[in-house]
Amino acid sequence: MKLKTLLASVGATAALGLAGWGFYEARSQWVDAGYVGILYDATTGVQPAVITPRRVFVGWRQKLYTYPTKLQSAKYVQATDEGEVKAADGILITTSDNANTTFDVAVLYRVRSEDALTVFTNFGPTDVQTIQSTHIRRAVKDAVNEIGPRYDIFELMGPKRQQFSEAATQGLQARMVSKGITVEGVYLMTAYPTPETMEKINRRINQYTEYEIAVLRQQIAEVARQSNVIKAQAQTKARRLVSATAKDKGITQLQLEADEEAIEKWNGQLPALRTAPGQTVVIGGDALTARLSAQSNNAGNNAGNGEQP
Repeated sequence: MKLKTLLASVGATAALGLAGWGFYEARSQWVDAGYVGILYDATTGVQPAVITPRRVFVGWRQKLYTYPTKLQSAKYVQATDEGEVKAADGILITTSDNANTTFDVAVLYRVRSEDALTVFTNFGPTDVQTIQSTHIRRAVKDAVNEIGPRYDIFELMGPKRQQFSEAATQGLQARMVSKGITVEGVYLMTAYPTPETMEKINRRINQYTEYEIAVLRQQIAEVARQSNVIKAQAQTKARRLVSATAKDKGITQLQLEADEEAIEKWNGQLPALRTAPGQTVVIGGDALTARLSAQSNNAGNNAGNGEQP
């Protein structure tokens, strides 16, 4: 009898244990890696402790909410098969030239573990996908349209898109930080301009192209002008050198011709020695002897002819 009672007691205990284990397993949930959890109790409210990745028992009248701490990407695009909403969901941006243009916009964000309670306080029992498609989208729209009038559509289509994205990131960060959402970046992607906007863009591109062509032509003209100046200077210098050479050659030629004429007319006699006033003439001994001998001969010839010396 006692054995039967003992066996019954053991069986009941085992049954209760299995039932308890089954209940625990049935009520347990996992907080996966890259997520944190918030446990809400209908009686006591939000539990103050943020639950890190692990298995958690969720009792009656309790619910577990999880938020991603890893980087998330929210896309608001026109393609109907992409983005948060499977419909045309691009963001309309008004620029300084009153061009209303739809852009695909991507947002990178995360929920830090220490901000999980703040997120739950602001958004309540709302899952992250709903927060992306509604709250973050609305904040993105407000942020980009606050910054849009600083730029024209041509700038957003090209040279200042990065600058605009940085300003939009700062604007969205200011809007979402108090709600527990940490925004890492806002990025403009594909644009969908209206036909009127495309006409403006094409007109601007044509004007820019014409301007660039005019600048290029001016540069070519300037290079040609400088080339002509250098060429003219070189030609002038060459003419001067040729002229100087020709002049020197002409003088030399005239001197040679005069010398030839003088040689042809020379009778073999040296010209009389002539001195200028104040000039000192030094005559060597041989020359003086020859001169005296010539004078003596002249004197004898004159005497033989009856002339006075």
